[in-house]
Amino acid sequence: MPAPNKSMLEPVVMGFMQQNGLQGKDAPALAGAIAETIATGLTLFAAQAKVAPGIPCSPGATVGPGRLM
Repeated sequence: MPAPNKSMLEPVVMGFMQQNGLQGKDAPALAGAIAETIATGLTLFAAQAKVAPGIPCSPGATVGPGRLM
């Protein structure tokens, strides 16, 4: 499952901002920046989750449980 993108997160962030009283003419731009930051972080996290645990190297070079994918 891919991580949510900015367009999916922006309405949620805007709702949280309104719920907590953050208003102003630049509030939509702030919501967009926050949503983009969260989306990028989730994408990077999801990419890291695809890496096998352990030490990635050729078989026999280490006693670690890692492997290259």
